[in-house]
Amino acid sequence: MKRFLRSTVRTIVALAAVGLAAPAAAVDEPAAYGVAQRGTFKVIAAVLLAERGGEMKGVWLDGTKGCLDRRTLRVAIHIDLVSSAGKTTRVKRSRTGFVDNCAEGGPNFGFDLAPRALGMGCANGRWRPGRYSMTTRTTHVASGLVAQASLYRQVTLRCP
Repeated sequence: MKRFLRSTVRTIVALAAVGLAAPAAAVDEPAAYGVAQRGTFKVIAAVLLAERGGEMKGVWLDGTKGCLDRRTLRVAIHIDLVSSAGKTTRVKRSRTGFVDNCAEGGPNFGFDLAPRALGMGCANGRWRPGRYSMTTRTTHVASGLVAQASLYRQVTLRCP
């Protein structure tokens, strides 16, 4: 029972750290998290947005393992932007690699978003107007455990 309580407390602390990982300027910006759990092992997916960028990342946590333990994760992202004219711009990316346990700053493996680099930004770096559908899918390669986070956002500000 003590082990379960310690694991639960670590999970709550880790998820609180995930929530605090967003920059202070992004307090009112949208975020979504997804958690999948098998025993003490957890896989987390996140989508965090800011006015001029964001993050789509994943991580794994296990309170019974050391912080130097590594597992292979695959983080796949899917972004759709539907403009007011009805045109859809789609971005899909995937990355696989070794990820350490004990991610104190929250999900740390995946993609940092720059709207202009994705072809979805205004000249000043903000997100282009339209409806965004963003999904992060984090998979633990060995077990197949999957966490998914989806965020839907409508940007109404026109490009300057």
